[in-house]
Amino acid sequence: MPARVHPDVPGEARLLRAVGRRIRALREERGLTMAELGANRRGVVYFERQYIWKMETGRVAPSLAALAHFARRMEIEIADLLVDIRAS
Repeated sequence: MPARVHPDVPGEARLLRAVGRRIRALREERGLTMAELGANRRGVVYFERQYIWKMETGRVAPSLAALAHFARRMEIEIADLLVDIRAS
């Protein structure tokens, strides 16, 4: 089950929205739909389109496994998902 944003952690919602915007930009740059990002190249679905939407809008915190899948699917490094993201 995806982690939800915790309202008591300062800055968490802002951070998750920034990460989500970055992932969306990279996904769109590569011409992938949300459904394509959530599936592997053979079409096996690992993450539903609704999860991708919630993650891209900062409503859920993606796990490391999810970030690794998204990076693999977009053919980038996990670190590229966090470029220019500031924690403070």
